[in-house]
Amino acid sequence: MNVGGVNAWLDLKFKHIGNIRRDMEFGYFEQPCYYTESLDRWSTEWAKEPYLYCFQLDGSARNKIDPPIGIRSAVPLGGLGAGTLELRGDGSIKEWNIFNNSPAGGGQKVELNEALFGIRVKDKDKKITTRSVRTSPPEGIPAIEEIQYSGAFPVSRLKLKDSEMPIDVSLFGYCEYHIGDPEASAAPAVIFSFNLNNPSDSDMDVALMFTLPNHIQGRFSRREGLALTKDGDDATSGSMAIHLKGGDDYIFAGSANDLSQLWTEFAANGTISGLNQLDRLGAIGTNITLRRGETRTISFILSWYFPNRMHDIERVGNYYSRLYSSANDVARKVAARIEATVIKILQWQRLVFDNDLPEWLQDAMVNSTAAIYKTGMWFEDKRWRQWESFSCPNVSPIHIDLYRSLPYIMFFPSLLKSMIRGYAEFQWEDGYIQEDLGTNKSTKPTNFRPMGDCNPAFILLMYQQYLWLGDKDFIDELWPNIRKAALWQVRRCEPFGLPHHLLNTYDWWEFDHKDTVSYNAVLHLATIKAVQKLAEIHGDKELETICQENSVSSQQQFYEKFWTGDYFRSWWMNKENYPDALHSDTLYGQLWSFLLGLGPVLDSEKMKSHLNWEMKKNNSEFGLKVMQGDGRDNDSYPDPMPELIGSNGPRDNLVWEAASLDWSALNLYLGTDKEICLAEAEKIVLKWRDKLRDLWDIKDLSTGWNGYPWCNSHYSRQLILWSIPMALIDQQYSKPDKSLSVKPKMAVPVKLPFFTPDACGIIEITEEVTYIITVLSGTLDLNKLCVGDKVIDQTLSLKAGESKMIK
Repeated sequence: MNVGGVNAWLDLKFKHIGNIRRDMEFGYFEQPCYYTESLDRWSTEWAKEPYLYCFQLDGSARNKIDPPIGIRSAVPLGGLGAGTLELRGDGSIKEWNIFNNSPAGGGQKVELNEALFGIRVKDKDKKITTRSVRTSPPEGIPAIEEIQYSGAFPVSRLKLKDSEMPIDVSLFGYCEYHIGDPEASAAPAVIFSFNLNNPSDSDMDVALMFTLPNHIQGRFSRREGLALTKDGDDATSGSMAIHLKGGDDYIFAGSANDLSQLWTEFAANGTISGLNQLDRLGAIGTNITLRRGETRTISFILSWYFPNRMHDIERVGNYYSRLYSSANDVARKVAARIEATVIKILQWQRLVFDNDLPEWLQDAMVNSTAAIYKTGMWFEDKRWRQWESFSCPNVSPIHIDLYRSLPYIMFFPSLLKSMIRGYAEFQWEDGYIQEDLGTNKSTKPTNFRPMGDCNPAFILLMYQQYLWLGDKDFIDELWPNIRKAALWQVRRCEPFGLPHHLLNTYDWWEFDHKDTVSYNAVLHLATIKAVQKLAEIHGDKELETICQENSVSSQQQFYEKFWTGDYFRSWWMNKENYPDALHSDTLYGQLWSFLLGLGPVLDSEKMKSHLNWEMKKNNSEFGLKVMQGDGRDNDSYPDPMPELIGSNGPRDNLVWEAASLDWSALNLYLGTDKEICLAEAEKIVLKWRDKLRDLWDIKDLSTGWNGYPWCNSHYSRQLILWSIPMALIDQQYSKPDKSLSVKPKMAVPVKLPFFTPDACGIIEITEEVTYIITVLSGTLDLNKLCVGDKVIDQTLSLKAGESKMIK
């Protein structure tokens, strides 16, 4: 595909490669866990059974080793809130979460092994080479020798290698991804583009085919391509379609009840014929002449349209049904936008890759937002929601949504606002913000646990809305909710001067039975600062004064109750003994205070000492252990069926991934050496990418003894990693003031990204201390720009694609 006169596929960048050969053997084996997704189920039974994890069987001894990247998981492809599937490194298409199947109904996971691509090449001597784009296809189908897999959301690249294949072939699977425009990102479709190059001095006849199993038990037809439709009003009623673009020489479609029948005809003739509406399999393809020296792109657009999404017994529908009328409508429009889609992807890659951030961080960033596509839901009435995870099916738990809010506010702020409205809607009369917006049984809250991070999350998210979006109208609209939430927070301090007897997202330590907990208390201190700002903005002097007084007393009580002389202990009890247990992520609330420009909530030197002690006491090869000093420092469980966590299952010797990411960002803000700061986050990312090779199914918890997954699946708490680039440049943005400040912690010359809801781009500082600011998306309107110590008091307005040099 040519974009701007060049082959766009060559401009796409990837940070890793997995090599999968047809002589490799993979299998699924039991692994111990607390709970997580398994091969064909949304979740194992909690605390009672192992899960199935994929391994490669190596050598004659068939030893289990971790497979190449792209086998355990791959880039999720589909639409924002519209369902996804994965084009894996062996060429298989897995995890068909497009049929309204979810933990809330519609069935378990769907695997369609007979969905595959075929390629047939006839050279000048009439020698025919036919291969599936699979290293381990169904029996009787020829396999490709090797596939090189790379993924950078929203793109999977498969480079095909085969000694008998006379042309060069790469397959790109991708989807629409427009930062700043959720509707433009919501098409229920995946594009599969074959980049074909003929390096020889003679023409080649090339045929491509894509087979589609009739999973919905519908009717095949030739409508603009291959269509599959099903009448009715159940979850799989609707349509699917496959359109072709670039294969104008000859397009064919057909069907059969047996894959081998389709394949035999395709291999013999380079085409298929005959379409029976009720067959088990449909197929579509093209037959072209690839001229000598020619490079050509052929794209298959797979689309779906299933409007009847159920959430248990409630019909919630899909928002995409308001944007499109059928799968054919989707495919037609997506096909027309392919070039624009690739341009947007290249802009996204430039934002994440065209800078001096470490390559492991770039790789984590570009792939992290895939989690929003994978577990997001966009209901027909335009409510946006996201699963906590498929294996822990709570809907939009606010304590998790705060962790994952940074890419939302930067790239899709309207979706975050939808969830915030939900929290306000279901607020209790006394001011408490409920934990979630439903479960797999309801789209209304059903968890009534008293938690210490829900009200803080709501208030911090509201201040974020004002500071980064300038949305005072939203603040005014929800001011009654903000005020009640703040007063609830203050009242909860009455017995001990800090919030008491409250759980939090770290919910395995019975914190509701502890008098007061430092994790909750640090969040409280940051929250009270945010309330003071909001009260000043709204003109509520009474609340501002209440919070000023609470801030002073709460900070004093914090030091008295938690400071050990080296670090802040995890909890304090008034009438019972308590250990000096050290909880990684204690200072999470401080991270938000830094991100929102609220400054330190505690003494900086004490916080540095605390973080140093987290590394001394809680460090492991695989990240920071979640808790140490509570009598279970090195607990582990070799059995495949762990007992309840509360008894003898491992608890403290586990790594909750986000704590290490927070540790890195906090230390950057506090001025610790950059290399020391980044090393901890790098350890986590490389565990996902290079050890487990499972970059698109990140678990919330892994073990401290071997680094393997222990709990949860497709988790997105790790989106807090976006705080690391924010900390590296110490970015502060105020939409009301139209000001942007960056203070890079990297030596000049340097090129670093900046991210705001209005615009994203690159700031470059040259050796001559010239500043070049380039906007890659959105529009940047500033009255004040600060870069390092340089203050530029001048109006600056840049649109996407524009740059400004400032000397």
